[in-house]
Amino acid sequence: MPIPWKRVLLAVLATTTLLVTNLTGASPASAKAQGLDGTWSCTVPTGYVYDEIGRDVQCGGTFSFPYPTYHLRTPADGVTSCVTAPGFVFDRRFFTNECSSYYPARYPTTTYRLRTPVDGLTSCATVSGWTYDLLTYTLDCQFNPNVPTSTYRVRTPANGLWACTVPTGWTYTQTDTNLDCSINQGSYSTKYRLTH
Repeated sequence: MPIPWKRVLLAVLATTTLLVTNLTGASPASAKAQGLDGTWSCTVPTGYVYDEIGRDVQCGGTFSFPYPTYHLRTPADGVTSCVTAPGFVFDRRFFTNECSSYYPARYPTTTYRLRTPVDGLTSCATVSGWTYDLLTYTLDCQFNPNVPTSTYRVRTPANGLWACTVPTGWTYTQTDTNLDCSINQGSYSTKYRLTH
């Protein structure tokens, strides 16, 4: 009796489809609709950051050396993250074990508190298209534990604002010499009165 190849082939395809559906779980459309904030993933999708690194054999590897997994977060003002995010600055850089990728031991690594740029925010970095009017040194933005690092009071460029830098597309009508913008603590620096 001849083997019904078409029927066998259809059965194999149906079984394969069922297995693939069970392995992948929700479709990408439903996963996006549900959101990934607060979930664990083997990779970090575009548009997300992560606030903790774990280890799991389900992401590859072996029981003796599991691969990294990431606790996903949607970038937002005040979110603590292991990485920076486009469109955000950070006002605190500190060291925790949660972002350590070492295995099996965990060592303190850099963590950031993300902030939405707003006028007057003290930030660990300057913002493209903005300026700053005060540079200070604190432990909030430390690169190395217990070593003060520069912080910036971020300002929206405006006519008449005294600023430490002249943003692209702006010029200045006056300068002043003081300690506000000093890269080397205690040395004098120049401020500019902006105009557009």
